Amino acid sequence: MIADAKESAPTEPGVYKMPCGEYIVDFFLNAEGQERWLVAGGAHSYTRETVAIARHGEHPWQRLYTLEDAAKEISKLAERRSTDVHTVLDDLVDAIDERDARRVAQERRDMPTETLSNLAERITDEEQDGRIFSYVEARGRGDGAAGGQPVVLG
Repeated sequence: MIADAKESAPTEPGVYKMPCGEYIVDFFLNAEGQERWLVAGGAHSYTRETVAIARHGEHPWQRLYTLEDAAKEISKLAERRSTDVHTVLDDLVDAIDERDARRVAQERRDMPTETLSNLAERITDEEQDGRIFSYVEARGRGDGAAGGQPVVLG
């Protein structure tokens, strides 16, 4: 199992999300050409074997890119489009906004709907069960309660 995990670990230096989905590792070669794995928040570096032992989860390794990598890709994209970097960035922001808007719209379509009469009936039932808080005007009651404070009914 450890041998399989070592084989499935990345071979190209870079920043990766581990298969557990929780940890980020920076895989690089040191000055002596040895592999080193820095885990975000960790105090020291690891080897391929120690990372393989700790590897768990069903997800594949996910390559993450540095800002330098992103800047190079954006420059290449601008050059291929014969435009400037700012235009490419504006296009990317627009594309992300459109994707997010589609995701939110889909989530709203998938949400269960409840008629107003069903909602009112449910609230009335909960109120009768004493689960609803109500704002009451307590001024002048003489019990020291401040006006507009939540009070449990029931």
